[in-house]
Amino acid sequence: MNTTPDRLLQALAAFSRNASLACDASVERAVEAALLDTLAVALGALTHPAAVAARRYARHAAVAQGATLWGTGERVTAEAAALVNGVPLRAYDYNDLYIGKSGGHPSDMVPGLVALAQWRGADGPALMGAIALGYEVAVALFDHLRLRNGGLDYPNIVAIACTCAAARLLDLSETQAAEALAITVIPHLASLEVESNDLNRRGDLTMWKRFNGSDAIRQSVYACLLAEAGAEGAVRPFEGRYGLLAQLELSEADHAALLGRLDPARPLEAVKRVTYKLWPVGSRGQSAIQAALQARSRIPDPARIASVRVLADEGVYDHLVSQRADPWHPVSRETADHSLPCIVAMALLDGRVDTGTFAQARVTHPDVRTVLNDKLVVEPSADLSGGSAAGFLARVEVTLDDGEVVVGEAGPPPGHILKPFSDGDFEEKLRVNVEPVMGAARTREILQAVRALHGADSVEPLCALLGAGAQGVEPAQPATE
Repeated sequence: MNTTPDRLLQALAAFSRNASLACDASVERAVEAALLDTLAVALGALTHPAAVAARRYARHAAVAQGATLWGTGERVTAEAAALVNGVPLRAYDYNDLYIGKSGGHPSDMVPGLVALAQWRGADGPALMGAIALGYEVAVALFDHLRLRNGGLDYPNIVAIACTCAAARLLDLSETQAAEALAITVIPHLASLEVESNDLNRRGDLTMWKRFNGSDAIRQSVYACLLAEAGAEGAVRPFEGRYGLLAQLELSEADHAALLGRLDPARPLEAVKRVTYKLWPVGSRGQSAIQAALQARSRIPDPARIASVRVLADEGVYDHLVSQRADPWHPVSRETADHSLPCIVAMALLDGRVDTGTFAQARVTHPDVRTVLNDKLVVEPSADLSGGSAAGFLARVEVTLDDGEVVVGEAGPPPGHILKPFSDGDFEEKLRVNVEPVMGAARTREILQAVRALHGADSVEPLCALLGAGAQGVEPAQPATE
């Protein structure tokens, strides 16, 4: 019998069970921000095709006393709600981001934790503490694990983090939390193939990218419920011969540092360290949009643009130009918002970037194609290559028809840790995205419910506000008794 312990499994289970959920005012504010940002992004994308497909699927899991589907008010199992409510969160690359040795979106876990808290009758402080705990685990894992070494995608990390948080919400024992983690990790490793940039039969990126994170969270909820019922997972899911860490070739120094980060005595503060986005484009495009809009504000008429030169962080250039199939001829929303040339062109031509910017008819319009194919060049710049820590910088130089050069300077974009959102910025993002869907009055009520969550004895009122009545969302179906 192999009695060698799985140290990481033990540390994660102990952290899940024993970390203090006491949140000081700054952490409460950061959790509220994560919730507001999550709701702004997800509710604003309820009509996305992936979200529609997810709701259609979830109706197989309808139950009268389940968790609420956002936008319709239908009740389904907590597992189905975790999947469905998380899909629109990833519709437009608009939610939060943290990058260490790996990078990903910690807020993917929020819809699943809300669903589980509602279903099990948890109060507001318990939900907020679980979110803070989940972020703590996610950031620690992002800081120390290089997922690309094993060809793995970021949902593997958010799934582990969510399992720790969900186990705490369910009041699982340390042993049960360990089994839930084992069930999470080994059967559900998410491949990086979803980020291959291969195009589907419509010439678009895979729709599964919109499901990838929330499917991982669904698996976390499922794993915790199985462990609660007595199911057991692999014995050494992290440090076993074929465990997760064997695939990542984690150094002993990084391993030891990660174990140190999972000390239950540490205060929960990592939720304060994530980056947010003002525009519905991946983080590597945010600085470029800021620079382009800065230049556009000084251009009286975009028809006067003679040429455009974009200088970008080398990592930005690699991710949004060289890796793309044809960034100069986007054919869909997703090939457009993953193209640095198109992102800059749209900001310069329209003077704004929002969820309607990259509609297929707009990005294939002749005025866009003229800028992309006749006027715009993109160059990688070593001088701007500070990566995520600097804000994925880009500079935009526009030459007008009279020879004047208008420059949008490189700088960290709004929402970056170097230029953080204010409370008002999160509230405005909620307003801009949710009012068209839920109306002004409901949007204000959602804001008030989130702000009051730290003292709420139930999350049910918030979930009720997130339910039925969203504009443009298909009607709810009758619940199964």
